[in-house]
Amino acid sequence: MRPIPRSLLCLALAASCRGPDRQPAPSDTTAAAPVAAPTPAPLQAPAPASTDGIGRCPAAAGRDSLCFHAARDHDFAGDGRPFTVTVDARGPAADSMRVALRITRGDTVFHRADWSTVMYGRYDARPVSRDSTRRRVDAQLARLLADSAFRPVSAFLGGAANRDRLLRETIAFDVAVDAERRRRGLTPADTLPTEAAQSPPPTTDTLRVRTLAAALRDAPAFRYFTGGEATYAIAWSAAEHRFVVVFACC
Repeated sequence: MRPIPRSLLCLALAASCRGPDRQPAPSDTTAAAPVAAPTPAPLQAPAPASTDGIGRCPAAAGRDSLCFHAARDHDFAGDGRPFTVTVDARGPAADSMRVALRITRGDTVFHRADWSTVMYGRYDARPVSRDSTRRRVDAQLARLLADSAFRPVSAFLGGAANRDRLLRETIAFDVAVDAERRRRGLTPADTLPTEAAQSPPPTTDTLRVRTLAAALRDAPAFRYFTGGEATYAIAWSAAEHRFVVVFACC
């Protein structure tokens, strides 16, 4: 999971934090070609998630003693062919489980995110009991596929001072990451090195960014929290045949 760019964190917080080492970004005055507003696909209620919570791992798991699995289908594309969102986690203890989130259709991975459950206790001011830690981690993992995680893109932008600008800024960063991924010959199932994922060369394709923003503003989205201040939301782009990050913030 790539870290959230500081510029996006600031923008979501009313664009009120700009450090002295950052120069204001030049205004984007590029005129975009007219884009017909797409008719949003009706939001489909996702199939209920299947999960039994954190439990004992099978013997084949080796040193890992705790495992978690949950899966849920959702028709992000509105074409009657649902994607499957899967969460798997395992580790020796509740606060050291490795989480793997995948969105697939058939045998193809269209989105991937990986993190550690240690991030769910990042801001603990004092030690937390083992039982409390397990309950918290169990609740956070189960919440990943809750109904509240599946909403329109616009619903996840509600707290921003300038929702359209936040959407364009987030998509611009995603386009830059996608370009870097393609340059390296990587697919969504591959891991992009952290440095490249955090600081890709900025995109200059403002038309692509604005076109994606217009198409995805009211599209179905999926939001997930990886701990600390990291929350992401993604939406399916039919034009680019991939999931686009439309929100990344605290």
